[in-house]
Amino acid sequence: MGSARLKSEKTLTEWVRKVLEELEAQAAKRGLSTPAVYVVAIFDERSAPSGRGALKVSDDVFVAEGFIAVRSTEVLPLLVERVAAGYFALSFIASGETPDPDRVRRLAREVVVPVLARLALSSSGA
Repeated sequence: MGSARLKSEKTLTEWVRKVLEELEAQAAKRGLSTPAVYVVAIFDERSAPSGRGALKVSDDVFVAEGFIAVRSTEVLPLLVERVAAGYFALSFIASGETPDPDRVRRLAREVVVPVLARLALSSSGA
């Protein structure tokens, strides 16, 4: 049981790394800063971050320097959108801007399909 969980965690870690790489490419393509992200945490109702020390991007996304926390979901495009929202919020912060929630959401929604497409292509060996 512990071995299966460890393998699952490694798979999730690798997936998050690939998503962040794709988000970095999308940010660069749009002329945005590419922030350093050291931790992506997934939370549920019992473990939602408190407002202290983290900026609330939405009810489902919190950020702090090098840190993105997103609410858990089984829906892959929604998970990518949440990570993207955190990434773009950090991008604005890295540029010295205050993240505009509407702009963050719009950018996050714009990149979901391209990111998922690139991930699908990379996993198929293309």
